Amino acid sequence: NERMIEAMAFCFKKIAQDEKNRGPLVQQRGLRLLGELYGMGAEVMDRNGGPDSKKGMWREDCAVALARVAISTNPALYPTGSMYTFVRPLIWLFGGASHELHQFEAGLGLTNIASVDAETRDVLVLNGAWSACVELLSSENEEVQRVGIECMANLIICDKSLERLSSSDQDIKLFLLFAKADNKRMQLAATGGLAMMTQDPRVAENVLRLEGEKVLKEIKAGTDDQNVLVRVNAALKNLKETVAT
Repeated sequence: NERMIEAMAFCFKKIAQDEKNRGPLVQQRGLRLLGELYGMGAEVMDRNGGPDSKKGMWREDCAVALARVAISTNPALYPTGSMYTFVRPLIWLFGGASHELHQFEAGLGLTNIASVDAETRDVLVLNGAWSACVELLSSENEEVQRVGIECMANLIICDKSLERLSSSDQDIKLFLLFAKADNKRMQLAATGGLAMMTQDPRVAENVLRLEGEKVLKEIKAGTDDQNVLVRVNAALKNLKETVAT
């Protein structure tokens, strides 16, 4: 009964709105049910021609509930295998959400999940998380842009991301662009990303070729924010070591 499923999904979304309910949702196996309901909605929606059909729209409510759980719970404590319940729904929200708030929530949730370990980050990137974050950067909403670059920064330290950065000038250019942002949290994420990616000599060489050292020195000269300076100095140190070798 689709109406019953819609009601269940809507209730889950409302329950997850209160942070106090998110831990119990994990403990009481709510993640598995949300994943199953999301999958049913995706199947119905695809079978009926996509979101325009208005069929299976409970898919979004399930994905939003999962995003809210992921924002404020510790992913390392999820039941075995449950973490991957989040991956596709949250990535789908980046492009399929009906409201920018839901994109923002998905970005926050995915950023938290990406903090677990390199293996998790590889899975996220393989499932399209990096490309989906790049799409968020074109949003007209600055907060959506910010969460996009923050999530990308959290995804950097894994084999799949570093392979991509070693062969993609465009991704590095995005980090150099957002490193000059007026939004401080956006700038912190981008400069932090540059500090991490330049630990890989292959990526550091690309940053140098794209005049990243010049950009970083300009940022250093123009800021007194100690958090930004720590990240910029770390990136410059990595670039200097790359030149030396």
